[in-house]
Amino acid sequence: MESAYSGIKVLLANNLMTAYNQAESVQPTFAFVEDGFTKLPEFEMMMAMFSALDTRWVSVMDSHSAAPARKSNPLLDRGAGIFELSKSDHPVQFVQYFDMMVKAPRRNETTNRPASNGKTSATANSTDKVILIGSSTGGVEALRSLLVGFPADCPPTVIVQHTGKNFGAGLVTLLNRICAAKVVGAEDSIQLAPGTVHIAAGQTKHLGLTPRTPHRTRLKEGPAISGHTPSVDALFSSAVPFAKNVVATILTGMGQDGAKGLLELRKAGATTFAQDEQSSVVYGMPRVAWQNGAAQKQVSLARMAGTLLQACKA
Repeated sequence: MESAYSGIKVLLANNLMTAYNQAESVQPTFAFVEDGFTKLPEFEMMMAMFSALDTRWVSVMDSHSAAPARKSNPLLDRGAGIFELSKSDHPVQFVQYFDMMVKAPRRNETTNRPASNGKTSATANSTDKVILIGSSTGGVEALRSLLVGFPADCPPTVIVQHTGKNFGAGLVTLLNRICAAKVVGAEDSIQLAPGTVHIAAGQTKHLGLTPRTPHRTRLKEGPAISGHTPSVDALFSSAVPFAKNVVATILTGMGQDGAKGLLELRKAGATTFAQDEQSSVVYGMPRVAWQNGAAQKQVSLARMAGTLLQACKA
């Protein structure tokens, strides 16, 4: 690659954490990814980073006869490789592939990024409502798609996302980079305010909210709930005392974390939703929430941001 293009710089990484840090730092134009890495759950974070940066990438197979780790790729429409390369391919083929993908039309950035990078917590939003979100597998990209639809003065928003412990801080940085609202990692005893999104991901404590106003975040140690720490059920259950001021949703994910807590919220007067099957990467958590009656309505990911914001005005 370096001999084929004057001035090009090639970086190497033998683990996803290194690759993620490099991508965040230098914002690469293209990435060749060993197919084995795409099998890891944490690769979802890499895909979200590539998407945010409009970095083209392709998986490199062990051989042309090998089955791709990901038969369908959620980033194909954002410049990911459609035809896999093999480790046995000649370097010229890698150069040709690089050439083809880099010269392909870039997407329209204005559809994915906030109008301004200024992170000021606006006070124009006068709603008393709080938005709660739970997500798991496929949730990184879902959150990215949803939160870019939130204005800078969005209602206070609190999220639990299942992710690897080493990638929680990276998720917060990634979302804060592309969202108009201020995105922060969950901390203990922080007062909720419009224009701020609190995310618990990869943490060792459960995230909840205090019942009295002004509501504050609460981090609490304890065993896994519904198989997870932090747990969506723990967050939802903590908000039952003020459920009438809650708008909550469960996004794509495996298992059933959040379905029980969402049902408690709905019975107590909250407005509740679940992502629909067609737009979910894994229709597990949303399916259980729909089948047990916890969600009042199923909503596509494309309409979720608008649905949540509109519910806060009701």
